[in-house]
Amino acid sequence: MKVLLTYASIDAFTQSDTDWDYEGADSHYPLGLAYLHSYLESLDRGYEVKTEFLNNVPTEKCLEVIKKDIDEFKPDVVGVSLITHSRVGSYRVIEMVQRDYPHIKIVIGGMHVSVMYKQLAGAYPGIVCAVGEGEVTLGELVDRWEKDLPIDDVTGIAFHNGEEVVVTPSRELIQDLDTLPFPKHDIFLWKGRKVAGMLTSRGCPYKCNFCVLDATSRRKVRCRSAKNIVDEVEYIITNYPTVETIWLHDDAFMIIKERTIEFCKEVIRRGIKTNFICSARFQPISKEVVMLMKHAGFVHVLFGLESGAPTVLKQMKKGITQKSARHGLKLFSETGIKATAFLIVGLPGESAETIDETIEFVQELQDIQYLYYDDIGVAGIYPGTELNTIAQFRKMEIEGYGPLDDDYWLTDGDVPFYEVDHTYELLSEWKIKIRDAVALGRIGDSPENFLMQRKVMGPIIEYAWRWNLGGLVQQITHILNQPPSQPMTMSLLRSAFLGEKNHTALNYIQTEVEKSLIKSFFDKMETDEERKAFIERYNKQVEEDHKTVVRWHETQRVEQSGMSKTAAGEKYRDAYEEAVINKDGSLVNPIPDSPIPGLDAVRPLFTDRRETKKENLNKEL
Repeated sequence: MKVLLTYASIDAFTQSDTDWDYEGADSHYPLGLAYLHSYLESLDRGYEVKTEFLNNVPTEKCLEVIKKDIDEFKPDVVGVSLITHSRVGSYRVIEMVQRDYPHIKIVIGGMHVSVMYKQLAGAYPGIVCAVGEGEVTLGELVDRWEKDLPIDDVTGIAFHNGEEVVVTPSRELIQDLDTLPFPKHDIFLWKGRKVAGMLTSRGCPYKCNFCVLDATSRRKVRCRSAKNIVDEVEYIITNYPTVETIWLHDDAFMIIKERTIEFCKEVIRRGIKTNFICSARFQPISKEVVMLMKHAGFVHVLFGLESGAPTVLKQMKKGITQKSARHGLKLFSETGIKATAFLIVGLPGESAETIDETIEFVQELQDIQYLYYDDIGVAGIYPGTELNTIAQFRKMEIEGYGPLDDDYWLTDGDVPFYEVDHTYELLSEWKIKIRDAVALGRIGDSPENFLMQRKVMGPIIEYAWRWNLGGLVQQITHILNQPPSQPMTMSLLRSAFLGEKNHTALNYIQTEVEKSLIKSFFDKMETDEERKAFIERYNKQVEEDHKTVVRWHETQRVEQSGMSKTAAGEKYRDAYEEAVINKDGSLVNPIPDSPIPGLDAVRPLFTDRRETKKENLNKEL
């Protein structure tokens, strides 16, 4: 038997014929398909499996590629991965295969199928819906089809038998995830890809009203053993040497303290050197866990904050509080591990007052550690969520369709926003209000904001550049209050997006923006006394920021490097100097021309080593 597994992209109807990415260079790839692929091969029944991952590919191109695959590979079974926001492309694939290749068996699976299996089985007679976890289900289906046997005894499926939709009993969740083979990474890890994906657990016990995970996990968490996880880590870094970072895509990686500790200790024990990124919750977090994560190589943690308003957090059933967020972030700030927070505007209970509460709380958190808030979304509705139930009960209208119902999810319509209590226009205004209050644009509003938020410039610029999010050019243009064509920084920034993202250029962009801001503040100040006071506060802030980074290094990195604190401090100080001294030996942030004598030493910590650094740099050149 030959099985073709497919993942169709979002219907990119606005893209041109050449504006598409067949190879899918995104750091995220569908681990579900990778698991299905490896599981079928592990059955040792001679199954031939091909997986087609079509990332950011317009629907017409998807169909062309899949038709070519079918003509050349000649599969007996086509599997279609189907999630709600990309369902349109998947629908077209199903329709094409049914129309042009009626002899091929079709099985569909994914989150969208697990909540819409009755409707989909009725809408597409002849297909089989795999409900819930798909590995064992797909294996049994292929076995039955190969032997030309009925599929009625396969649990966890739905299909149309000609008269009605048949739904078999639910399939039990896989309890021992260690029994599954590692996912087929080589489908996606090629051409120098630097980020690999992994799953170390399945399921989440929480019941957030906007989340659909409950449909598949049933609020149960199952974890792989630490040994099994680290075995896969070693497999990845051994077989794919370009990989620098492993992204753990668990719904909530840190949810079980003991398991997190065991994993980190196993990584450290084996001497594995790689970076880890994970998703986490602001649940009770211990210092022991955070310190171990730092030593194990964790560099970035993504938190689902969603809102800073206690009433909204309670109504969404998030299970976290402002107190737990403060506590958790403080622990991570002491290690230097970066943190990202996701915010959602417009959940039940949202109001102008709760938006202000969110802004106030986020700004409070920024004083602990800067959180990246590039992803501020408006609450969307997905089938299988409590929001969907509320919207249907309240008869929320979809423009051009009517009241939201189950049949809507069989159409080509966009995923709707939750407009039960507020219009999308108002929600968008609130989104912009939060973004402007907590993002980079706020830094140029006044000298006070600049001094308070200066430390966040580097992280925002680096993050926005790395992930190409957040309208960075527009934000910097707003800060400088100039057309994008004027400053050199703008042209460098725009061109940099097309090339390699290196820290030298990032440092240059940051310092040019900082210099421009300092000059603009100077120009607006009427007296030398004002300028002098501003520079004194600036120097103090620079010194405090420097002490912070040195303290991080001395307390957290020394043990890993095996250096003395003195040696480690010197090494980090040298690295820091690289960021504050230009190649010509000048300081990267010189004070604009001023009648005040002695204000050219913006970086007083390094003025005594300036000439030495200049000589060394000249020798290198």
